[in-house]
Amino acid sequence: MAAPWRRCNRPLLEAQPWMQFKAADGRDLLVKGLFQEDGYHVMLCDLEHVWEERVETEDISERSKALNPNVEAPTATILHNLALHLDVQRPGAVYAARQQEGSLVLALSIKISGLPYQWEFRCTEPPTQNVKVTHLVMPLVTMITELSRRQQELFKLLAKKDREIQELRENRGTLRRRNLETAPFDPKTFTADMSLSKDFEQVAQDPLKILSSPDSQALYKDTALLLNWKSNAAAYEEMVDVGMMADGSTTGTWAGKIPVSLLPAVSVATRTVSPVTSPVKRPAPVMDSPTKQDEQVRRDELEKKLEEEKSRAKKKKKLLV
Repeated sequence: MAAPWRRCNRPLLEAQPWMQFKAADGRDLLVKGLFQEDGYHVMLCDLEHVWEERVETEDISERSKALNPNVEAPTATILHNLALHLDVQRPGAVYAARQQEGSLVLALSIKISGLPYQWEFRCTEPPTQNVKVTHLVMPLVTMITELSRRQQELFKLLAKKDREIQELRENRGTLRRRNLETAPFDPKTFTADMSLSKDFEQVAQDPLKILSSPDSQALYKDTALLLNWKSNAAAYEEMVDVGMMADGSTTGTWAGKIPVSLLPAVSVATRTVSPVTSPVKRPAPVMDSPTKQDEQVRRDELEKKLEEEKSRAKKKKKLLV
């Protein structure tokens, strides 16, 4: 069963991994973006400052005409190509950055359908630099902690493998291929060797390169989603309880469901959730519509009048006799 924070996987800029870009002037930039039908949200970082830009479809069309007066392209095509060239640095495209007071412009020169096309991401500093914590500090610190935890789990697994190999040797197990023989794993020796390796020095020279690896991007995305879930746990929990997931999907209808915020407070320990069976659905009582009720009243009144006329007719017959 998927973890709750995975089920609420709505599009978030926080969950988009950073990519390392090399600008035309040689500077390194971290770039991330979220492109949707109604526009985009882009963020740039040089490890000192953070800039961002939000643009809607109307502004995209106007800027495109201003920068490319001889090129006409649908907004959807523009967004697709911008997302394609910001997802990873494409060969043949030119990424030129120029910094102005309080802003950073990333000029992009590409080709759309064989025609030269220009675009400018005009990013400004956000009102608060708290975005550094949200998009850089907390995810990266959490990633380091998680990688350290995974390393310890691997150390435990290797220790079990060594005990397994030792038991096989004690039971006269033999290794036919001597080149596969290894010494028992020592975590302290391994850590010391890694700290003295040349690869460690290369990582220190270009620490941003590792962010572009698929494994690092996947871990960053999971970390950002988990942090976002924890910081908005109450809101997400209410969405799940009322049947509305954060990605827009539903777990049922709104009928007969009350938002958690309107219910009495219940401690987590007292909640019972059955992962196997679901509550028995009882059919809702069928209520007569106002039209049917009115018709029934009219019928009852008509039958009453008929009975009264019959009784009066019988009385008249008795008088005549």
